[in-house]
Amino acid sequence: MVSVLGITVPDDKPTLCFFFCTGGIFFFYLIHSYSLEWLKNAQVLHQGWFVTFVQCACYSVMSATDRLLRGAGPRKATLQDYMKIGFLQVMTLSLTNFSTQYLNFPTQMLFKSSKLIPVMAVNEIYFRRRGKLDEYFAAFLLVAGLVLFTLEDSKVHPEFNYTGVVIVSGALLADALIGSVQEEILKNRGTSSDEMVLYSHMMGGAYVLVLALGTGQMQVGVAKCAASPELVAYLFVYSVVGFLGISFVMAMIRRFGCVIAVTVTSTRKALSIMLSYLLYPKPFSARYGFAMAVFSLGIVADVVAKNHAAKVAWLRLWGAVKGCVLQGSLGPLILYC
Repeated sequence: MVSVLGITVPDDKPTLCFFFCTGGIFFFYLIHSYSLEWLKNAQVLHQGWFVTFVQCACYSVMSATDRLLRGAGPRKATLQDYMKIGFLQVMTLSLTNFSTQYLNFPTQMLFKSSKLIPVMAVNEIYFRRRGKLDEYFAAFLLVAGLVLFTLEDSKVHPEFNYTGVVIVSGALLADALIGSVQEEILKNRGTSSDEMVLYSHMMGGAYVLVLALGTGQMQVGVAKCAASPELVAYLFVYSVVGFLGISFVMAMIRRFGCVIAVTVTSTRKALSIMLSYLLYPKPFSARYGFAMAVFSLGIVADVVAKNHAAKVAWLRLWGAVKGCVLQGSLGPLILYC
């Protein structure tokens, strides 16, 4: 059973469940991406601690309301657990917000889509888990796509700054660490995903509130909001649709698993990049397209590496295509279909 926003879809309708979750992910995260780029153009992301605090506050309030309405049970994990996750959560959100000062939206989105790279690094260095050959191949394609896109971006955009690459890489590393810590807590404490969202963002909000007040960004951010109702609206929408998007992603993971969820969210990010060029016109070149194609192949390779059924299907398709080439006919491909 899939249940989001009070709407429940029964398990005996898997196609409807899939399109319900996919539609929610695409709808809310595309609005989230549009709002993020508007905030970047409005220069409010220079107050990154303030924006992160607003996000954490909205996520906490909405998650607490959701748990209250559903009658969720008491907290299972310790506050120390959530202090660790909250710190990493703040690093991910705030560094992502700060990176937009130096990178355009498509470049930032590509980096955020390459989570496989830091995850493999964390597993190799911290957990001593060696990756598979096909995972290394996927990581190579992702790195190649990122390098090509970044090099072209530095040529096309005179204001390009490699500081943004360093900052967004830090956000990726924190995001990879979050996954490992969350997995450990979910296994050892038996906690739920909605509990984790609530308490991790509450702890993160407490951290970032101190930073926002200490750096003066809270005062500047509040003053900007007081002077611009439009800014308040975009901040509110940006935070709310982010939480709703997370809710649909979690529902997708619970019903269909991580591999399908990653495929859907990666496709959504690719669409966000295309819409960015349409809604916020910016220079584009053929090299951008080639770099994005290489990066997309890396995402496909990552999904195939994690899913045995997908791997078998791709090998069968490759065998059919090779048979067509060798035999000079479409017979093998017709048999495959």
